[in-house]
Amino acid sequence: MNLRALAREYADGILGIQAYRKARDELIESILTGNTKVSAHDFQAPLNLQRIEAAPDVTSIQPRSDNKQAPNPGPSGITTDTMKDQEHTSLIHRGILIGFAVLIVLLVITVALYPFTRQKKSAPADTSQTTVPAAGTQPDLPHSDTLNAGTNLIKQFLRQNDWTDESLQQFTSAWRGLSTEERDTGLSSSARTELANAIYRKLQEERIMLGLGETQSSIDKQTILVTFAQQVGINDPRIIVKDAP
Repeated sequence: MNLRALAREYADGILGIQAYRKARDELIESILTGNTKVSAHDFQAPLNLQRIEAAPDVTSIQPRSDNKQAPNPGPSGITTDTMKDQEHTSLIHRGILIGFAVLIVLLVITVALYPFTRQKKSAPADTSQTTVPAAGTQPDLPHSDTLNAGTNLIKQFLRQNDWTDESLQQFTSAWRGLSTEERDTGLSSSARTELANAIYRKLQEERIMLGLGETQSSIDKQTILVTFAQQVGINDPRIIVKDAP
């Protein structure tokens, strides 16, 4: 099963919108974690040499002279030079198709791995914030369970890894039920960075779907994710809606 097959089943009405998105998320997650290998298609040569070899060469028939009949063509009507030209053309076409397929696969892998490289670059800044508390403040560990309610809510959501519309609405409702101090504690912890990176990865997955023709569905899902981040209080310049180029 691949992304194109899932998109086809969704277009044919075999899969509903929620089932399609869940299957698509699981497939992309499997590709990102390395459980599913991505390989280029082996395209066949566009020229069938066997049919050409079997066809007679009308140019090899000699014109009639007087009452004599033209000789029959030989068993092979294709000259050596013609065969070499055809094989050369076939190899060029096949090389172009394989190169184009490899380029697409590399592009998808690069886009999928970009959030992880971004997270590694920002790790030192996050470490300095958590290991060196400001004057008059205390680190996360001594906080009581009440003040850790915001952090625990974010971590629980990330463990469930459920990005359906219903799950996002439930999290938003529970988040609004917390006190201002509890929300501020959650947003000042490392869980906030993890949630922002997770939202950004989901946006990247939806942008990949733009290349498969799911423009409106991808834009709608991106809008939901951006609105979700704003409701939680996450302001990240990466979390925006992008249309098809």
